[in-house]
Amino acid sequence: MTAEERPPEGEEYPLPPELSFDWKEAHDDIVNEIRWHLKNTGADKIVIGLSGGVDSSLSLYLAVKSVGLENVVAMFLPEAGVTPDYDEEDAKAVADLLGVKLIIKEISPLVEAFSQAISELRANSLALANVKARIRMILLYAEANLIGRAQVLGTSDKSELLLGYTTKYGDSGADFMPIGDLYKSQVRYMASKVGLPRRVWLKPPSPQLIKGKSAQSELGLPYEVLDRLLYYRVDQRYAEEKIAKILSLPVETVNHYSMMIVKSDHKRKAPPIGKIGGATINMDWRMPIERWSLRKGP
Repeated sequence: MTAEERPPEGEEYPLPPELSFDWKEAHDDIVNEIRWHLKNTGADKIVIGLSGGVDSSLSLYLAVKSVGLENVVAMFLPEAGVTPDYDEEDAKAVADLLGVKLIIKEISPLVEAFSQAISELRANSLALANVKARIRMILLYAEANLIGRAQVLGTSDKSELLLGYTTKYGDSGADFMPIGDLYKSQVRYMASKVGLPRRVWLKPPSPQLIKGKSAQSELGLPYEVLDRLLYYRVDQRYAEEKIAKILSLPVETVNHYSMMIVKSDHKRKAPPIGKIGGATINMDWRMPIERWSLRKGP
């Protein structure tokens, strides 16, 4: 990364006051949580999808801080005609900056194979977009299996998870979500503080599943506003009317995003189990992650 690509000394993403946080403490907490998760799952390596955007770039940075660059594999999974060239340039710049091995695999042949097998996909952009996200997650898990003792790190942030702006068993189907408790604005802020390229943390977010589609065009409001709305609704539990007044938005708009949170609840949970009797998994009984607890009994 050239000197021009680095953020000027002291420059940082302008974080809304409501979302201010101790980024250093959050950074250290996430790094330790990744280590703890790997220890308790018997893994020592990480596979992560690197898109060239801020979420995956910061997640990769935190992964390297957790286990070292020699134990991290990043994969850039473009689609010809959809993924812009600048995303590949940014993914390479971040990988080079962190010293991480970057595997590039084109997903177009797999997308074409699915489109031929299921002809209706070509006429349904949403169904095809979800297939693309799931293809990428299949490739990440295949790599994790091939190198062994590896976990796939997800790259979704709190804003995306709350709004359901993820694909079930696609980008939401990872082993651990390191930045899942940071709003998009907080992710950008931390990325600016740790020295990731300015163009990465200022880039308009897009899942790059449909050519020309950005997150804002699909969600309707910029993350600068959405994050504040979500903070007041989820963290502060404010009523829609109060949020609308604070943000100078129609109450119908606030209600719309509140309903997005409700309707996407199934994306944030394990599949429900029909209860028959006894200790039903995830309902009456949850296995402690510490493996030594298995050996304890009456």
